[in-house]
Amino acid sequence: MIARKKPLRPAADAEARLWLKLRALSEQGWHFRRGRYFRTFRLPFVEHDALLVVEFDDGRRSIVRDRLLAEAGYSVLRFRRDEPLSAVIAFVRAVLEDRRDYRI
Repeated sequence: MIARKKPLRPAADAEARLWLKLRALSEQGWHFRRGRYFRTFRLPFVEHDALLVVEFDDGRRSIVRDRLLAEAGYSVLRFRRDEPLSAVIAFVRAVLEDRRDYRI
């Protein structure tokens, strides 16, 4: 294994921690994917059955991307990187539970 010269940047660390928590939701029947594409746009974390995209708000939003996702039925949850991860996961779980009856 190659040792890193520098630690991961805080943004990458926050995404890695979120990814581990979202993957753990597979025990409850949800299957998040990381870095999947929707048309030409990369989605950080997506659960296709629930039509849900989860991402950190980095201040760069694409109106076209958001509109295309909405037209396809997807909802986007944006969180600040400094929000407690437990609160983020609790909110994501609540949204998923609301959508459980609408799964494809």
